[in-house]
Amino acid sequence: MTWTDEAVTVYYKPGCPYSTTLRAKMAATRLPHRAVRFADDPEGAAAVRAHHPEGWEVSPTVVVRGRYLTNPSLREVREAMAGR
Repeated sequence: MTWTDEAVTVYYKPGCPYSTTLRAKMAATRLPHRAVRFADDPEGAAAVRAHHPEGWEVSPTVVVRGRYLTNPSLREVREAMAGR
């Protein structure tokens, strides 16, 4: 898989156990993704806040094909990648 519309971006905050676990599972299953700290991408962080009902930066937030998933499971990420 190349970095196209198939790319998965994981926004996270350092020290967040949920994002650490999800990213480890994604790496272990060789699911291609790009991990981005909220602090390193102000525009991405603003987009995450815009898609959250309370305007929060929830770690992790995963973006798949323009769809924002808040604290998803690995299965939810895979389903989003499959277009479900």
